[in-house]
Amino acid sequence: MQTREHLSPLRAKKDFAEWASLFSGKIFVKIAAYVDESGRYDKTGQLTGAGQIVVSGWVDWVENWTTFCGQWQSILNKNDAPYFHFAEWAYASYILRSGKEPSSSFSKNPYRKWPLEKLDAFLYELAAVAGGGQKIFVGGFISTRDFSEAKKHPAFSRFAPASDPYQACLNQFFLSFSNEVQQQWQYWKEPVSFFFDKNDDAEWNHAILDAFGAAQKKDARIAELSFVNGKIPPHLPLQAADMICGRNRQLAANFTDPKILMNPSKLDDLLIKPSYLRATLAWKMSVRAEHFSMLSLRHGNYPWRNKNQP
Repeated sequence: MQTREHLSPLRAKKDFAEWASLFSGKIFVKIAAYVDESGRYDKTGQLTGAGQIVVSGWVDWVENWTTFCGQWQSILNKNDAPYFHFAEWAYASYILRSGKEPSSSFSKNPYRKWPLEKLDAFLYELAAVAGGGQKIFVGGFISTRDFSEAKKHPAFSRFAPASDPYQACLNQFFLSFSNEVQQQWQYWKEPVSFFFDKNDDAEWNHAILDAFGAAQKKDARIAELSFVNGKIPPHLPLQAADMICGRNRQLAANFTDPKILMNPSKLDDLLIKPSYLRATLAWKMSVRAEHFSMLSLRHGNYPWRNKNQP
């Protein structure tokens, strides 16, 4: 039985279309910056969940996002879910799978009473929508712990290209955005509007604005930047960005740990694989080159890892 008032899929589409008309961009980029509370305030990367800073999202045309909103809202309604949030979903899944006692904050988790089967089905159905269509995936990450330690070792300064790991990640993201989209859409000329999840971290928001401003000077198509609440319509696409960003943080953590085997999951097959399969050869080649260039993060023989890791 549904226990809350639902927004109809048609209304979700209409609300998004009306809101989108306020912006000049014909392409919308929904960006989620996935850093948990400890991660955002631990730039050394030592605390649990702070080892990587990831910025990831989806690029698509406005009219496609309008269709997306109806599909996404329909799945939320079917499951009586107020929204999708990867961190809350992942914690609810962890509690059920581990059998451990949840924290006191779990009482506010919208998925706290769901059985495991419903949790998984909900995730996979949303993932198929997030990964479907013609969206382009964009993103990047910094190994926060390696960044922090590299600053102490001049021989490894290439791993710390800025004074701040979060600023470095944002700079990396915005400066590579134009190249990545151009590889996918060769004749792209339209302006782009970027949307980040609204938060109260003034330092983080300032870093976003700085990186955006630097990129805008290099590419006039980078038109607008806004902070919005991704948990409510008309900003449902930000929930899809949160999903890809949350999964990418997990993958980044696995990538930098040579003891973990990198095996694709069902979530990856639904969320990431379709985007890769429909990508251009130029993009695939650049991603492959980038992957090889970062293998040292997985297998490097660094003094700080020798000291702190068995």
